[in-house]
Formats: sequence, C-alpha cells, structure tokens
Amino acid sequence: MNLVVRSSNWLGDAVISVPAIRALSRGLPAGSRLSVLTPPKLAALWSCIQGIDAVLMVDENPAITADTLKAGAFDAALVFPNSLRTALEPWLAGIPRRTGFAGHRRSWLLTDRVPRHSRAAGLRHQMEDYLDLAGHIPGGLHGRALDRRVLLAPEPCVLPRPDPGRWLAVCPGAEYGPAKRWPAGRFAAAAHAAATTRGCCIVLLGAEGDRPACAEAARALGGGVRNLAGATSLAEFLAWLGHAEAVLCNDSGAMHVAALFGRPGAAVFGSTEPRLTGPITPSVRVFREHVPCSPCFLRECPIDFRCMAAVEPGPVAAALSA
Repeated sequence: MNLVVRSSNWLGDAVISVPAIRALSRGLPAGSRLSVLTPPKLAALWSCIQGIDAVLMVDENPAITADTLKAGAFDAALVFPNSLRTALEPWLAGIPRRTGFAGHRRSWLLTDRVPRHSRAAGLRHQMEDYLDLAGHIPGGLHGRALDRRVLLAPEPCVLPRPDPGRWLAVCPGAEYGPAKRWPAGRFAAAAHAAATTRGCCIVLLGAEGDRPACAEAARALGGGVRNLAGATSLAEFLAWLGHAEAVLCNDSGAMHVAALFGRPGAAVFGSTEPRLTGPITPSVRVFREHVPCSPCFLRECPIDFRCMAAVEPGPVAAALSA
C-alpha cells in the first residue's frame, strides 16, 4: 500500500495524531510506504517522527497540492482534519481510496466515511479519533500495531542541542486565547522556584503571537532570563523543548511537544478539558482546578478567571523540581 496521511494544521493536533501515525507505520502490509502531507510550518515536526517515508508540503493552491499527490501515485489517503478543503486535495489528485470523518459538506469527496464519536457517549481523548481513522484504512490494523506501550512511548529528540547548558523551558503563551493563559506572575513564581531547585537557567519560548505573554513573564521574573519568543524556527523550538530539563506551559502546542519527547513538565489548564486534549504521555503533569463553569471552552473569560486563579505556583513548582 502507498498511503498518504493529511496532517492536521496545528502543532498540538499534529502531535496528538502521532500515535495513529505510529500505528500505521507498524500495521501497514510489508513493503508499504507511509507519507505525511503537511502545511510547511509543521514539516520540522514530522521530520522528527520515526516510521515516515516522506514528508510532502501542502500548497495554498489546492490544485498544486493535488499535483504533488499525483506525483506520489498514492492508492489511499487518510484525512485527519475535518475541513472541506483537506478532503478536496486527495479527490483532485484522483487517489482511489479516501478516508476521513463525515460532515462539513465533504462526504461526497470521501470513499470511506467514518462516523465521529459523539460527546453524548462520553468524553474521550482526541487521540482516539485519529486512531479510529487509522483503523479504517483498507485491510484495517492488526493488534500488534495498536500496542499502547509502543504508541504512547516518548519519541527520541533527534534534533541537536541548541545550547550546551541546562534550562527550564517556560512557555506562557497559548494561541487559542487568554482564557488558556495562566497569569504571568504565577508563571514567574513557579519558574523561579523550579529553576532555583534544579540549578538551571530559564528560557522563555513561544511563537510571534506569544511575545507579549513572554515579555510580561520576563518582567515578572526581574531579568536574567533568555527570551526567545518569536525568534526561533519550529525546528529550533522543538529542540529547545526536546532537550529541556523540564517544561512549564499552558494547554498549548508546547505541552504536546514536551509530552511527545517525554520531558518532565507541568501544564496549567483553564477553559479547556484535559480528558479531551491533555498530554499524550504521562511525563507532563496537568494542573487544573475544576470550578463550576469549567470547561467553558471560551477564548476569553467573561467573569473572574477563577479556574486559573485557583492554581497556585507552589504545587506546580514542586512538580517541576521533582
């Protein structure tokens, strides 16, 4: 089988889908090829994942993406995202088998439509959705491919160390919105205590949009930190996280990367639900105060931010210092 998997468009979602990619890598028939089609911004992540034969790039023009797929001569495509466009890409390429979740007015573009798990049946992790899709490839997956000990094992960080020293990676941003961001002062208190105990420096990390959150955390720390927010490529960001002594973050892409690489970490949850999108390995510990209005899934808190305000720095620092 020559299979291409269309990656999710966001870092956290892509990491959550890694166990499904591992299941496919282990479960495809002998002699098969497994490729991942990804937005260019996530190519560095997929290049780190073992068991993938090729990483292909999505173009803004679906017709160009279809040409890329045609050149690969794929006989099956697995579409992880839910959008119409991501199902259109393999359809335009004429790939014979196209599997994905139904809905979003795209069912006619898929040959194999998988029903999505209903929240009414109970909460389950998003990782299980991707594993469901992987199990619907032609021929299915055998039991060995679904060994959870293998699927959830930490991925070795193959990227070179960005610095010879030791550091605590601190990521106070969250692209979704301020309802997912623990206050900067609490980030600073937990980071300072943990770094002091560990005897390492503090490195602030984040994307361009995380510059304000990182700058506020740097001010709260009072200097003496390295602020790399908006100054790294994705490969560099992955390396700083993958070689960190520990990682302090919100529910964000950084949390998922730390869990992927098996780094010790602490992630503070506010408006979201860890049973749905928590870290995929136990190396990252979740801190969350379940107040009556959570999880609200809002981008901004309309009241008093009580879920985040209830999380104290002390226990978070202790977890990072262990």
